[in-house]
Amino acid sequence: MTRYRSFILIVVCVLAMGGCTTSVTVEGTIPTPLVAKIPVNVGIHYSDDFKQFRHEESIRQEGNWKVDMGAQNLLFFRNLMTAVFVDVTELNEPPLTGESLAGLDGVLVPEIVKYGFLTPNVSGLKFYSASIHYRMSLYNNQNEKLGEWTIVGYGKSERTLFGTTESLGEATVLAIRDGGARIAIEMTSQPVVQSWLEDVNEE
Repeated sequence: MTRYRSFILIVVCVLAMGGCTTSVTVEGTIPTPLVAKIPVNVGIHYSDDFKQFRHEESIRQEGNWKVDMGAQNLLFFRNLMTAVFVDVTELNEPPLTGESLAGLDGVLVPEIVKYGFLTPNVSGLKFYSASIHYRMSLYNNQNEKLGEWTIVGYGKSERTLFGTTESLGEATVLAIRDGGARIAIEMTSQPVVQSWLEDVNEE
């Protein structure tokens, strides 16, 4: 009977854990990197998925997780693009020919293709970690796709410093910052960007 009661207790605990949802809204101040501005007028298109990015995941040991990073990520990217380029025009629709491209040297479309995280209970380590895979697509001013590249940002936060949601939020903020810094620093070293800038300077 004791073993049976113990089994039932374990089952109840597992079911309760599976029904639990931890919601994380990513917030915080993220400084933009200081880099020499690229002297072009670039259009930026942020899709609705990018603006409202949310990640949902179910972890057997911990239940369900919902991570909302869309607003924080969008705010950072708007500041980042202004720091990287001399002139920035935000496009409300996908890159199009005609009036929407008038006066632009090209268009960038950032995407989040993957987000992941690990908790201490899963990794066995003493910190929360997060990673974000960004894909940057570049178009010229004729709406021709020139190419794309991927940047990965990483962040971690000690769980002893913050609570559960705060720790994962902090790790995600650091991943956004790391990814943004890599985008800014490595922008002009991308072959597709180098070729594009050469063409712009020849016009």
